[in-house]
Amino acid sequence: MQITSRLFLICLALVASPALFAQSGAADDFDQIIVTGARAPLATSHLGSAATVITRADIEQRQARYVADLLRAVPGFAISQTGVTGSQIQVRVRGAEANHVLVLIDGVRANDPATGDEFHWEYLTTSNVERIEVVRGPQSSLWGSDAIAAVVHVITRDGQGGASFNGYLEGGSFATSNLGVGGSMGGNRWSFSAAVERLETDGGNISRSGNEDDGSDITTASLAAQFRANDALTLDTQLRVTDAWSQFDSVDFFVTGLPTDGNVATAGNNLYASVGTQYGRADSRLRHKLSARFYASENRNYADDVEDSSSASERTTFAYQADIGLGANLLSLALERESTDFEQRGAVLFGDPNQDQQMDVSSFIAEYQGRSHAKLTWLISGRFDNNSDFEDAITGRFSLAYAISAATTLRSNIGTGHKNPTFTELFGYFPEQFVGNPDLQPERSTSYDIGIDYKILDGAVLLQASLFKQDLEDEINGFVFDPQTFFYTAENEATTSKRQGAEFAARWRLGDAFDLVASYTYTDSEQDGEDEIRRPKHAGSLTLDYRSLGERVSASLAADYSGTRTDSFFPPFPEPMQTVTLANYWLLDMTVQYQLTESATVYARGSNLLDEDYEQVYGYQTPDRAAYLGLRVRFGR
Repeated sequence: MQITSRLFLICLALVASPALFAQSGAADDFDQIIVTGARAPLATSHLGSAATVITRADIEQRQARYVADLLRAVPGFAISQTGVTGSQIQVRVRGAEANHVLVLIDGVRANDPATGDEFHWEYLTTSNVERIEVVRGPQSSLWGSDAIAAVVHVITRDGQGGASFNGYLEGGSFATSNLGVGGSMGGNRWSFSAAVERLETDGGNISRSGNEDDGSDITTASLAAQFRANDALTLDTQLRVTDAWSQFDSVDFFVTGLPTDGNVATAGNNLYASVGTQYGRADSRLRHKLSARFYASENRNYADDVEDSSSASERTTFAYQADIGLGANLLSLALERESTDFEQRGAVLFGDPNQDQQMDVSSFIAEYQGRSHAKLTWLISGRFDNNSDFEDAITGRFSLAYAISAATTLRSNIGTGHKNPTFTELFGYFPEQFVGNPDLQPERSTSYDIGIDYKILDGAVLLQASLFKQDLEDEINGFVFDPQTFFYTAENEATTSKRQGAEFAARWRLGDAFDLVASYTYTDSEQDGEDEIRRPKHAGSLTLDYRSLGERVSASLAADYSGTRTDSFFPPFPEPMQTVTLANYWLLDMTVQYQLTESATVYARGSNLLDEDYEQVYGYQTPDRAAYLGLRVRFGR
């Protein structure tokens, strides 16, 4: 891959000549403490993995309603949506599968076992999100199965800082209305916060033909509380619930093989809950963490207003971790026990889809943070998983961050990962379509990446570049035709899947008024010599943010690019599956805000301003040009 080789030479040249960009007294404004890149909090400058942090200020600058819209600008990310607002969204990172990205919400594993271990991105809005931490590269040794390609940790607002109230009201295209309110209160040793949001839209037509609009709605509510008994003991709890409904168009398997208008819909409920305690002062040599986390989902499918199938899951996790200070270094030891239940229900035709399954895993995790050297930070982690249904798995990661100068940091990372087969792949049954394969083995990966960060112009500019490579063994193909049953099934591939590429990112603070953010990713993802679907080779983003000196006026202009990508098309029987190419496109969004008073801000935002006619999944139309007007208020902190 020529671009990878060239970038590697550039990295070497820059490492050899750091003085080219070094500035005396370079600021460290871009460095942040995150809780996702290691088992204990760590600054991004000390992390060997590539990391991106999206703050509350970033969210409000763009007024984005869905987290997935913000992730388009993150290097290595590819977004696919099967239709308009409320339709299923898949996120792939560095060419990996959609269920190779682990999502945490306030520490709770949020991937849904009832829908192939993928996360419901279409349900995740930004209204009560405080920050989003994205760590790319192999993370299975820290967080287990699903964390092969990346971890996205969504951290919601808490009540620390005193009494406050915030709310917003927005309306616009496609008969969309969005209302959210939240508040918090607290004292010296306690805090409490709550928020609720409701979004409704009539949507648009998903299929290429017909004129039926496919609408959706989602309600999200959350609570958080924290109590600090003394300087050493802290108790905290979080609860988040989503209730969603959306219409969609099913595929006409008999005539066109494409989506067509129909009275079909899906409803989903998700619950995320956690309670935890920490014991030990910030300067203690030994700190303890004990937590219980719970996730539950229910997914119901309707045809002609009658429920015809459903799936559900519950996952309970108990965890204990000890952080042991060894001088400037830190050793983290953790134990976890996770139990997952899966349920599927449906009409009995030629086979019985009704089933109940369970899977348990007990894990031991160890990580050592070597921080005694002034310029070098190294992390080594290992994880042992004892799974009730598969052989024991051992994964590891070795990470380095070396500060060559105040302006230049070299990063490197190597790690192994595993992804257990999903309940659907193992046991799922869909009449006349799919039958599971209980003999599947977990997918196994080895990943490498190397990168470099520079700060120039006294820290006003941050430049980042990364090379990545992953080899995936035993990849599970869920579209294998079985000539005996005439159904599709799942099988482990005999050949190695290879993913490699390069990421670039830059952020330039142009004085007090402007920020310029840019990213570009090249991804080459192949299985048995064929490009894997829904992964564009070229993708990028450019965002320009403006704030007036008095900060009463602000604006954001974001341009996201996706190059051509392939997809699979299943024409009516007996025609074989075809590989099709989806066209490239630009998405141009803009937001303008004006602060009316100290507490109230009015804003207008437009999406797909170029009115691009594009598809991210073959046959599924996406939203046209849209405009929205809103009012945001905030009292207190």
